[in-house]
Amino acid sequence: MEPVEEPLRCLAVRFQQDAKGEVDSTELENYLNCVIGPRQWLSTTQWLFIEPPSPEDEAVTVPVVVPERLVGRAIQKDRPSLRIIFDHRTTPAETRKWRWVAFQIAPNAQGQGRFPWEAIDA
Repeated sequence: MEPVEEPLRCLAVRFQQDAKGEVDSTELENYLNCVIGPRQWLSTTQWLFIEPPSPEDEAVTVPVVVPERLVGRAIQKDRPSLRIIFDHRTTPAETRKWRWVAFQIAPNAQGQGRFPWEAIDA
């Protein structure tokens, strides 16, 4: 019997810009580690929704996927900054896209990627 995959939520998180007007990745990583926890999230600059958010929403946020069990804590810790705009439970197709992103970062012998929270040494 196949193991049941943990449900994922995709958060739309406001980001700070660096001097070039791009995502300040160091600041974002520090923020996410504080709010969600180290090795408990995965982010990309591309929206992986079947129907992405509107362009104006997409311009100010980045997608961050986390295990569903951590969303409540993340939203509570986000107060009062309110950088988490919304969250969305990923569809099976979206989860497969996030698995592909994980594979680019941490490939395994089975041909699937591991999310940071699934790593053996996490």
